[in-house]
Amino acid sequence: MEFLKILLNRSKAFYAALVLISVINGLLNIALLMFINSAITKTPIPFFPEYDWLVFSSIVIVSFLAAKLFQTFLIKLSTKITFDFEMMVLRKVKNASFQDFEELGKEKVFTAMGDIRALGNLPEVIMNAINSLIIITCCFIYLFMTSVIGGGCVLFVMAMLLVIYIWRNTRIERKLEHLRSLQNSYFRYLNDLLLGFKELKMSLTRNHNIHTKFLEVNRSKARNLREQTSISYLNNELTGNYSWYIIIGAILFALPRVIDLDFAATSAFLVTILYMIGPIAVLITLIPTNTRVKIALGRLSKFNKTLSGNVAANMELEAHTEAANFSKVTFEEVSYEYFDKKKEKAFELGPLNLQVTSGEVLFIVGANGSGKSTFVNLLTGLYKPKSGNIKFYNDKMEPDESEATFKKHVATIFTHPYLFSENYDGFEITEENKRLTDLIAKMKLTDVVRYDEEKNTIDNRLSKGQEKRLAMVYTLLEDKPIIVLDEWAAEQDPEFRAFFYSVLIPELKQKGKTIIAISHDDKYFSYADRIIKFDYGKIEHVKEYLKQPREVKPIQQ
Repeated sequence: MEFLKILLNRSKAFYAALVLISVINGLLNIALLMFINSAITKTPIPFFPEYDWLVFSSIVIVSFLAAKLFQTFLIKLSTKITFDFEMMVLRKVKNASFQDFEELGKEKVFTAMGDIRALGNLPEVIMNAINSLIIITCCFIYLFMTSVIGGGCVLFVMAMLLVIYIWRNTRIERKLEHLRSLQNSYFRYLNDLLLGFKELKMSLTRNHNIHTKFLEVNRSKARNLREQTSISYLNNELTGNYSWYIIIGAILFALPRVIDLDFAATSAFLVTILYMIGPIAVLITLIPTNTRVKIALGRLSKFNKTLSGNVAANMELEAHTEAANFSKVTFEEVSYEYFDKKKEKAFELGPLNLQVTSGEVLFIVGANGSGKSTFVNLLTGLYKPKSGNIKFYNDKMEPDESEATFKKHVATIFTHPYLFSENYDGFEITEENKRLTDLIAKMKLTDVVRYDEEKNTIDNRLSKGQEKRLAMVYTLLEDKPIIVLDEWAAEQDPEFRAFFYSVLIPELKQKGKTIIAISHDDKYFSYADRIIKFDYGKIEHVKEYLKQPREVKPIQQ
């Protein structure tokens, strides 16, 4: 598993340090047991009895210094592992395909980041567990040295209690898994609440239902599950804690009657058992932590598989190179399928045979669900065809099917464009940028936009139509040869809609841009070179608006 590989790669020094600190702590604990029992039985320690105080002080100082160095190392390791996990998740999202991201859902990205916090404690969990096991092992060695039968009886009772505890904890794991599923749903509902707040306030029924039938029900179920798991953990801990009284009672009353234990041996057993309470308590408290880590690893593994991130190694370099001039893009027997939750085919697009030439204005029309947006997602590279090929041809008529080509050639404004809060494109967003200000003036936004010179951004709190105009400004700044517009004119006023079709599109065409626009404005269809109508995933018909024949008019149906 990739997550554990990161841990192992970062933990070579950790394991060496863990062995060292474990040996030191083991020696310290055996020595302490000897000191305590020697003090109770008033017998000298077996080594350097005349310097017992110096031996004791030396052991404590060495253990303190070793623990301090190891804990400092552990803090650095834990923060580094957390960082590595976070970077891994972010890189998976960065390299993920749009299809994988759609399947995953953004709420699972948030929960994955929460899972990372649990994994960040993994080195500390391992250290505490191994350290406790070493102390317990040392204690049992001491018990068996004192009395083999007595040590065996204590070991048997404790093993039985541990089995019961683990069995009860396994039942809790299932509840925690359900709790995590509820958390995913909660984030989805919360996303609807925050992003759709305006729409919720426009419907009393909708606003009431999202709270009472979804959010409140979800939180109520989560509360009950948390309560049940917390009580179950409490019962386990109480059972574990009070089990010590059973063991102590057995040592005080049962063992002396079964085997011959003198006062010194009985005292040694009691002291050793009391000494083991702390380490065993640590192990018991680590069981819930281990459960959370186990669930987190499972979730992150699933996350890792869903976002496979199968991206060519040189894609980033290609994406930053200039887009070469292209002559045409072709769809050759291209098809795509949608499946429902039962894995049954719900919709199929294609097979499509289509060619778009450089400098062409193409309008895509059709009813909702006819396949227009799927066609756009295929053209932009967001979807990969189930079958067939999409090829870009350069001026030399050499075909190119690489993923980076889509991103170098195609700029897109979707139906509901998202304007980012930061300038991720690295544009010069200042009033001194003449190209920017000219485009803003062309989009009639000069009196609307507000520059933030400190952040090098423009305030994106605009109306829907203005948001799309600002998105057009950014798209034209990208200066890519193909511009795809998904119902861009839908929120524009009549005057600007006319400007878009009669002025802006012809200007872009004159500059050699290829325009592919989804449109329902039949009043302006004459400004397109071709109209392609989709119906139930097929190209129903193509209408030519060219006055003169083009050099290349390959339309295949």
